[in-house]
Amino acid sequence: MNRNTKKFLYLLLLALIFGAYYLYSKQPQTPDSGRYTVVHVIDGDTVIMDDAKNSRVRYLGIDTPEIAHQDSPGDPMAQEASEFNSALVEGKEVELEFDQQKYDQYGRILAFVYVDGNLVNEELVKEGLATLVIIEPNHMYSGIMHDALAQAKKNKKGIWGDLKVLNPPDENRKFRIDLDKANRYEGKRVVVEGEITSSRKSEKVIVLNMEDKLDIVIYPDNWGNFDYFGIDPAVYYRNKKVEATGRVRMRGGKPGIAVDHPMILRSRD
Repeated sequence: MNRNTKKFLYLLLLALIFGAYYLYSKQPQTPDSGRYTVVHVIDGDTVIMDDAKNSRVRYLGIDTPEIAHQDSPGDPMAQEASEFNSALVEGKEVELEFDQQKYDQYGRILAFVYVDGNLVNEELVKEGLATLVIIEPNHMYSGIMHDALAQAKKNKKGIWGDLKVLNPPDENRKFRIDLDKANRYEGKRVVVEGEITSSRKSEKVIVLNMEDKLDIVIYPDNWGNFDYFGIDPAVYYRNKKVEATGRVRMRGGKPGIAVDHPMILRSRD
């Protein structure tokens, strides 16, 4: 092997080593299993740990009501969920357990979180402070979560209590938009108000037509949340004036908002 060939192979080896290191460094690195201290609670289902990256951990299998921010409206019981989560974990040592997927699309760690031997995800559901969002392939504790949900509904806890007292934050008023301009708010959480002039239901979706300007969309996974309160959305909301909170998405050229619970789709009649 001549000198030029050796030099080429050496440079090629270096390039492969540095290339592999670069690709590895760009991949999200799952923290070692073990214990971490929660340094900050963001909301009911998201916390920041004291690892080297101050990683954000998103609780698996659940979704707590959206907390109000300066640029986004909030949901009923959001503050209660955040405070309950804080009381459980803030400043405390927790243990993480992972399912099949360890990161979401935003780079947050997906985990089941334990404190003092209790599964925090489950406790939030039991208190009626979270709905279930079990997305395949992360279904490891789906049975436990469904049992916790049944218990919360039986005891009428939190978001399964009296709809009349599940009021949105007062500051939500400033996020109400003009229906004629809804398409300008794509991707943003807003508040809309109007009459449901028609509705349709299929095996895949319920769509409530708000004055031919915006669709309120309810997917099958959430129909049970309405049924619990004796509400068939396709019938109950028709010809009623309603207020809805959610993120605007364009569907077939028309703005729409997906809702998952009657506390964020409130009848004004």
